[in-house]
Amino acid sequence: MLSRDAFWQYACTIYKNEQVQQVLLECQDRHDKNVNLCLLLDYLSYLNVQLTEQQTCELEAVVKQIDRELLVPYRATRKQAKTRYQAYPDYQQLRASLLATELELEKLQQHHLIEHVKTFSLQDHVKDPKNLLHYLPKSLYTRFQHAKL
Repeated sequence: MLSRDAFWQYACTIYKNEQVQQVLLECQDRHDKNVNLCLLLDYLSYLNVQLTEQQTCELEAVVKQIDRELLVPYRATRKQAKTRYQAYPDYQQLRASLLATELELEKLQQHHLIEHVKTFSLQDHVKDPKNLLHYLPKSLYTRFQHAKL
């Protein structure tokens, strides 16, 4: 059974690895890929679940909508605060609050991803699934896999 809490814990554990962070942020910043979707696809592979390309495309549409409506504008606000308002006396408190809110928005996106996956007819117990290959170019997929080691 898929759970958003289990996915969140998995994502946090994987993301703690600095090399993984670097690869995922490159995927986001240079290749317009969504970190949460990358983590979900990796999580599903970890669970031996294989998605189809169509299912991956549906998940990509989910993240693009939430990115467009919430995360991208919020990140822009956070970056503005960082670049323009560091002289504010309570800047560190403000920054911590903004980061905490961004994490909650990430959790919201993960929740929507998990709920959408629950609507799929899933192929599980697959030996060595490679869901990320539906989303990332092979070179980035390989770098991500090596970073996890």
